[in-house]
Amino acid sequence: MRKIMSEVLHYYDKTVIEMIMNKYGYSAEKAMDCFLKSKTHDMLENEEMFLMEFGCPAILDIWEAEQVTGDPRNSVYIRCD
Repeated sequence: MRKIMSEVLHYYDKTVIEMIMNKYGYSAEKAMDCFLKSKTHDMLENEEMFLMEFGCPAILDIWEAEQVTGDPRNSVYIRCD
């Protein structure tokens, strides 16, 4: 697995965590814990998954799909219907 550049990952982490905090009212620690330990974040770190081609709102949607269904691949941004 090739990991994406740390600067790019840091941008996504910071922005998506802020989005989670704003939308769900989570503390910074809870939002960080939820996102950084998620399958979505694992996929984002993996350059071969190409998630960095999506903007932060799409990454949030992918993370939300994971929270609801247990699988980030259920997001409309990833699934193949």
